[in-house]
Amino acid sequence: MINYSHWDIYYDIITERCLQYYESGEQKNIWQLATEIMDFQGFPMHCPQHHFLVPAVLLTVCRQVQNKSIKQLKRDLSEANKRARDVLAGFCGWYGACGAAVGVGIFMSIFTETNPCSEKSWSWTNKATARSLLKMSEVNGPRCCKRNTYFALQSAKKTIEDYFGTVLDKPERVVCKYYEQNKECKRHECPFYHPEE
Repeated sequence: MINYSHWDIYYDIITERCLQYYESGEQKNIWQLATEIMDFQGFPMHCPQHHFLVPAVLLTVCRQVQNKSIKQLKRDLSEANKRARDVLAGFCGWYGACGAAVGVGIFMSIFTETNPCSEKSWSWTNKATARSLLKMSEVNGPRCCKRNTYFALQSAKKTIEDYFGTVLDKPERVVCKYYEQNKECKRHECPFYHPEE
């Protein structure tokens, strides 16, 4: 079993980058913000920090759209961080639920203030996770944390639009630039593989 504890610093980096972006007043889409964080020097190709990256980026951009306070976002990120740390490395293969998809559920739960006794939003939260997992399952393994992060964001964008009527910006095409770092990359089987760009 791989020891991921030396990568704990990246949880803090995700939080710091999201707060810096929020305070800057910049306008980025969820893919741009996620990529900026994944580009941070030393950020691993595969790691459980992606399970926090997904809800952190979604909360940051959605709270920006709502024009919520930085205090609200800090609370959200702290809670998302705590919950995401419970989603173990290798969750996709060992438990059958990719942590990035669970990250979408974490986002939805926090965003809608859902708990185990909620009614309508309980359904929304579970459907959000299920939608992400279904999208991810369209490509065979092995796992790729970058690919599944992009799938999670793609699925979450549609969910946010369907349930809240909020349309988040999306690039014309999502392009993964990390394939050379991934010896198991599916290349042309991955919808985000566009080496010519």
